Amino acid sequence: MITLPRIVDSDTMESTAFFEKKINITPSDFNEMKTTTVDEILTKKAKAMMENKCSEHGFILPGSIKLHSRSMGYFEAARFTGDAIYYGKLEAKVIYPVDGIRVTGEVIRKNKMGLYVNYQNAIHIQVPRDLHLGNETFDNVQVGDQVQVELKRSKFAVNDLYILSSGLFIDVIGSNQAVSAVEAEASEAESEASEAEASEASEASEVSEASEASEASEAESEASEASEASDAESEASEESDKKSEE
Repeated sequence: MITLPRIVDSDTMESTAFFEKKINITPSDFNEMKTTTVDEILTKKAKAMMENKCSEHGFILPGSIKLHSRSMGYFEAARFTGDAIYYGKLEAKVIYPVDGIRVTGEVIRKNKMGLYVNYQNAIHIQVPRDLHLGNETFDNVQVGDQVQVELKRSKFAVNDLYILSSGLFIDVIGSNQAVSAVEAEASEAESEASEAEASEASEASEVSEASEASEASEAESEASEASEASDAESEASEESDKKSEE
């Protein structure tokens, strides 16, 4: 009997987890209580402390932490830090990789060892080249392409910046080359439109210059005719004066 691989939707990796954390509020944080509440300060510090990192439940997604409840604050004995200690119950969205799940990520690096794929900045997936020898689709993958991979083994520790996994290449979902070609065509179209506008502007300028030159020529012609008429009148006046003298 042939066992088919288990295909799991990538959405099943995301789940809700609950935490209980110790959070310190420093004396400088107390100054913020003039304009905000203790709960808001605790939520802000919990986000900075936990989000975009791995926890015991998986990678905590950014912007997902919510504060459900908290204890009364107290000052630890024999510790002269001035910090107030709170225990808060938190809720967060986490990603936990499952063997056999298929995800779509971006290729951020390619070398002789294979591909390095990034999934939501939460999982970095190593796709070995040795498992895909003779696969032309795999060989033609470029950095920036969107590819689908199947996760196999994963490992992480608390406070790691990402989960490290190994996987198998499935297919190319979106090629960076196609996007570049579309951008190049759009750029060419814009360039042609710009050249056409420049040509029209040049023709209009030439027509305007020709019209101005014609008007200037007509003005010079009229001035010349007026000057000749004035000379003729002057000659006629001189002849009239001579005849009157005689």
